Amino acid sequence: MFRFHIVGLSLFSLILSGSLQAQEFAPKSLKLTANQQAAMGVNFAQAISVDSGSVLISASVTVPPEKQAILSAPYPGQLSQMVVGVGDPVKVGSPLAYFTSPQMGDSRQKLLEATSDARLAKEALIRDNELFKEGIIPQSRLNITKAKAENANAMLMARQSELKAAGINFDDPKNKEAFNSYATGALKSPIRGTVVEAHNLIGQRVDTGTLLFRIADISTLNLEINTSGFKALGIQPGDEIVIASRNAKAKVTGVSQAVSASQSARIRAVVEERGTLQMGEVVAATIQARLKPKVQDKTLWQVPSRALTSWKGQSAIFILSGTGVVLQPVSVISSDDDLASIQAPLSNGAKVAVTGIASLKALAQKDE
Repeated sequence: MFRFHIVGLSLFSLILSGSLQAQEFAPKSLKLTANQQAAMGVNFAQAISVDSGSVLISASVTVPPEKQAILSAPYPGQLSQMVVGVGDPVKVGSPLAYFTSPQMGDSRQKLLEATSDARLAKEALIRDNELFKEGIIPQSRLNITKAKAENANAMLMARQSELKAAGINFDDPKNKEAFNSYATGALKSPIRGTVVEAHNLIGQRVDTGTLLFRIADISTLNLEINTSGFKALGIQPGDEIVIASRNAKAKVTGVSQAVSASQSARIRAVVEERGTLQMGEVVAATIQARLKPKVQDKTLWQVPSRALTSWKGQSAIFILSGTGVVLQPVSVISSDDDLASIQAPLSNGAKVAVTGIASLKALAQKDE
């Protein structure tokens, strides 16, 4: 009796495990005319074979880090006058705005004091050197005078570095004419380029570090790409990137050798033909990869991620057919917000539904 219970329990377990395992469903055809598809809001996009060497990606247009600079408020204070605006070209040292700060005035005063102290310490050192040579003062006094001169010089360098880091030009002639204030100076551009951000905060109090200007030399553009680690396997430096919508081309210069916690890899490219690309925009591009990644010798396809749906616990897509659409099960290899890599028995030129998915699923459920 006990043996019968064990055999029965094993059979029950096998049946239960078989029922829980997702079974791949057979492709399902749905008859739909073109007018019905349009009425349901169904649109299609072509699936692209990864083996063809083309990889669809989304890329951000950026400026190389060494070609851009950010200017923030060096002290608490306020902008007295804006000199440039967005889109204006600037050179190194060009005035951007006039900035007023009592703390900046204190720093200038401390610099003046440090300059006087350093000059007096230097004169004292020269005098004591002569006195020591004549035997009037001992070596210990000369050492003390040397130490004071070194300390005074170090303080002077620290005060000079503080104001240099602030990026303020106090000798600007327009500043002297317009303000003639000890606590006002001209913010100057550290690089040649174009003003891409200018925050007009005239009259408002700003704290240290408040962003005021962003300057960029947009003569050179880069592409920053985040994509799945799987896609990055087939991409290498030198591959060409085509941005058809902007009539532009770029070349891959680097591919990360590791993926992030979200399993994405980073690709960097330099734009060689900029077309109508603009800094900061996100564009769709195609990488002409010379390597052809394969998984288990099966053809991979790239489709928009929004084409994927779930049917009977499995991923599926709707494929355009001669009589309507076909609900086809697929295996998803990787996906992100934009694109998905799948394995499925598709033919070249196959089109998949990217909109109206919910309506198509509702139609498919009617026959169940």
